[in-house]
Amino acid sequence: MINKTLIALLAAAMAVTAVHAEAQDKPAGGGHRMPAFTDVDKNADGGISREEFQAFRSARIRERAEEGRRMKNLAEAPSFEDIDTDGNGSINGQEFRTHQAAQRAKMQKQKMKQKNPQQKQKMKSSDPSR
Repeated sequence: MINKTLIALLAAAMAVTAVHAEAQDKPAGGGHRMPAFTDVDKNADGGISREEFQAFRSARIRERAEEGRRMKNLAEAPSFEDIDTDGNGSINGQEFRTHQAAQRAKMQKQKMKQKNPQQKQKMKSSDPSR
């Protein structure tokens, strides 16, 4: 009896762990997670060099192309210089986090713009005076 209970608890714990691990990789809403600083800083020296930045970006573009994803905003992608705000030739953790926060805000704003026309249309179609 104790063995069956223990096995059931272990199975439940493993299932919860697997779901949690998957959720860490995929943000709510079905999007794709933004890279962590350590994903780009391959030599772990605390800064992202131009070479690391370009290698990471190229690999990410190639990966997305292989997945068949559209590259809809590639032309507007920020340059190394856009993120390296102090111009020292290396992107530090703070510059990286600041850039990602700005990107998240931009993406959120775009999502809201896309939802607004749909909301307005729903409101028009449900308005009994029309």
